[in-house]
Order: sequence, then C-alpha cells, then structure tokens
Amino acid sequence: MCPVAEIKMRIRENLVHPLEKVSKTGKCDPDLMVKSYSRSAAGRHEIPTQDLRPGPVLCSTVEYLLGRVSTNTELRWVEVYDFIFDRLRAVRQDLTIQQTDDQEAVTVLEYAVRFYIYSGYRLCEEPFERFDPKINGQHTQECLKQLLSLYSTCESHLVHRAEFESLYLVFNLGQTEALQHYYELPMELRNNDLVKMAYRASVAYCLRNYTRVLKCVSSDLFSRQPLLLCAFHSNLTQLQLNALRVMSHGFSSKVLRYPLPHLADMLWFDGLSVCQEFCEACSIQILQEEWLIFLKTSFREPEKLKPVRIAGIDSMLCKRPLGELLLQKNLQSSDPSVLKTNLTELCKPSLSCDPRTNPTEQCIPRSTCDPRANHTEPCKASLTCFSGTNKTQIGRGRGRGRGRKGQEVKHSKTQVQRVLTSEGRSLNICSVQGRHWENRTNICEMKRENESERTLCNERTGTFNISKKEDNLPVQSESREDERFADKDTIKL
Repeated sequence: MCPVAEIKMRIRENLVHPLEKVSKTGKCDPDLMVKSYSRSAAGRHEIPTQDLRPGPVLCSTVEYLLGRVSTNTELRWVEVYDFIFDRLRAVRQDLTIQQTDDQEAVTVLEYAVRFYIYSGYRLCEEPFERFDPKINGQHTQECLKQLLSLYSTCESHLVHRAEFESLYLVFNLGQTEALQHYYELPMELRNNDLVKMAYRASVAYCLRNYTRVLKCVSSDLFSRQPLLLCAFHSNLTQLQLNALRVMSHGFSSKVLRYPLPHLADMLWFDGLSVCQEFCEACSIQILQEEWLIFLKTSFREPEKLKPVRIAGIDSMLCKRPLGELLLQKNLQSSDPSVLKTNLTELCKPSLSCDPRTNPTEQCIPRSTCDPRANHTEPCKASLTCFSGTNKTQIGRGRGRGRGRKGQEVKHSKTQVQRVLTSEGRSLNICSVQGRHWENRTNICEMKRENESERTLCNERTGTFNISKKEDNLPVQSESREDERFADKDTIKL
C-alpha cells in the first residue's frame, strides 16, 4: 500500500501517522503504512512507475481504509477522517495518472463518494478549524461527476448505479444541471423507484414546495439508504431557511400565531429548542416559547447557520457497522489483519529471478500487481522474466555509452543462465524484456552436432534463425550490420 522509498523516508523523518503504528506497542508497522498524498510542484520529477499502485491494490487499499481504519475508536473521528481523506486523495491521484477507467476505478470512486457523504454528515457540528464542509463537498462533487462519466462508458457490473444517480440528484437538490442529467439517463434508470423519488424531490425543491420535498425524503425508499439522507442533510439547513422566508411572507400578521411544535415537526428540526434557536436567528418573534408571529418586515437571513445532526438519521446509520455501510458488503471477519494479509498475498512475488537467492535458477513471471510483469509465454526449458535493467546500462541509451563492449559483456554475464536440453547438452539462455536470446557459440556447435536442427548463420549480417523441434525453443532473430563483436561469447542484447 506504500512504496518502499516513501516508507524509509517517512520513518527517517518521523512522519508516520499514529494509525500506521501498532496500537499496543506504538511501533511502526510497514504493512500498515499507506501512501500519502503529495502535491505536484515545480521542479518535481515524474512519479516513478514502481510507485504507482495498480487497480487491484488501490481497491484493497480503500477497503482497508474504510473497513478497518474508519472503525478506530482510540482517536477522535475527525483525526481518522483527516488520515483517510489524505490517503484517498493519493489513491485518486494514482487513478488519474494511470488513466484507469475500468471496473476497479468505478469501485474506488463509489467507496470514496460514500465516505465523503458520510463524513459530511457526521462532522457537520465540528468547528471550521477542524472540518471544512466546503472542501469535503468539492471532493464529493468531483468524485460523483467522474463516477457518472464512467457509468456512461462502462456497460457491465453497474450494480450500484441507481444508488449513485439518486445521490447525485439529492446532493444537488434543485440544480438544473442535475435535472438535465436525469433526462439523459436510459429509460430503465429513469423508471427506477429510487431514482424517480429523488427526481421528484428535486423538482419539488425547484417549485419551492418544501413540504413535498420532506415527504419524498421521508419515504421508505430513502429509509433503506441512510447515505441518501446524509446527502440530503447537506441541503436541509438551506431548505429550512427558505421555508421560513416563504412562511414569513405568507403568514405575515400581527394577530396570527403559528404553533412552534408543528413547525419543528414539519421542517425536521431535532427538538423544540433547536427550532427556537433557528427562528430567533431569523428574527422571528416567539411568544411563551410555543407560538410564532411571522412578519415579512422583521425576517432577517442570518450570516452563518451551523447545521445540526438529526437523531433519526443517527439511528438509521447505527443499524449497520460503519465498515459494512461504506463498503456495502458484509465483512466476514473482525480481525484487522485480514485485509492486510490479503493485500500482502496480492503483491507478493512467487519466486526471485536472482541466482544468488534462487539457486535452482528457475524464474517465473512477476506478480500481476507489478506493472513490469512479463506476460509472454515461457519456453519449456526455462521460465524467464524481465530483470528491469535500463537500456543506458547496456550501451543502448540515448547516445550515452553506445557501443561500449565492457558494459555489454558485464551485462551479458549477469543475464546468462545454463539450462540442460533434452539431449543432455548445455545451453546458455539470456532473458531481456521477456525475449529469449541464445549464445552464438552454442548455436554453431548444435548445428555441427545435430543434423535435425535447422540453423541459418550469416557471418556477414550476423542474423540467426533457430528452429529446434525437440526442445521447442522460441525462434528469435536479430540483425547486426553496423556493429561487430570481438569476442564470440559476447551476446548482443
């Protein structure tokens, strides 16, 4: 989940987060460390390929963050939010650099949207110094739009599309852009009950029929999706303010009294005291703590209104564990090391191709999570893999070190492997970027000893073409017209 170079740097600079340490001992655990977000700056080099995490690793990382880290009870949840927010931003950065637009990108964005919407509701009462709802809303909007764009290009495995189409409508309640997007949806999605109910609520908000909006949100469809209520809660304070403004003009009278409990119940205020404070902030007169007197001349819109959590939404969110709510799947085990173990097995290479660590000299392809993995079909005699050597080191770089025989001989010795053929002869095989090259001396000896082999050795051009029926070695050719080798044992790479 974190590059090795970053792990060493953060340990050296003492930048390890408490959530990346073992809770009992307080020691740093590299398996718990997650790649942090780094802002692009002038003069910064390009991100190395080995530091980019592929799609499966990104999905496992987000599942670890939302399934295990989010349930931490030792720290305040606002601190947990800051940690997950930063690591999710790094995950999205890797997705953007790799231009991933497959099912794995859809899954990561779905997880991110759920986390942002849930966090926006849970931390709505925190001071602005600790939680900024505007920044959280911007990231929610970006992920939602990117997710809906992927939905239009991805045609399979769109199980949760109706949920997020509804979230987009409710989060952008009454916005013309969201309504226009609804009209562009396929008819199957437009007829979905959940999407249709979210559309009705958005249209009612445009018509300033706020009681109808609350009736739509109070339906059983929204009760089954607590995150929809969290998304609606971001617009609830503005809805309550607009409703009081309309009522101040419609019921403007010095002799008319409106019951305070009825208003609190109708506009989803969490208690009479909360409703009373809200009305006082709008300069609405209250009599005997039970009656309201609306006057259009005295209504004032407050500069800042802090949203308040609602007990009804809290009770719905508590029905499921937080990890299952954000991931929308059952977590089979409560052991925090389960996801970490699965992730380690996903990125663990099977065997090493270094003869010093693997004396049997048998190499297999790298793990599928390595972008440098060799997916070519190996030969029967030996399995080879890419060593990752730079072309500059073997004299084929951008004009640097071209034609240096010393480097070629040195590199050839590190790549040659001796393999016994079916007839008991010794054969040298070299592996470079997934291709198999054979030594010239061994080829000529095989031609003289075995008449069944078809070998073409052109000393003028240096072209070789081998076809061996019994060993079924791959046929490879290489033309050399401008360069000569002084040593027969030197291999042209």
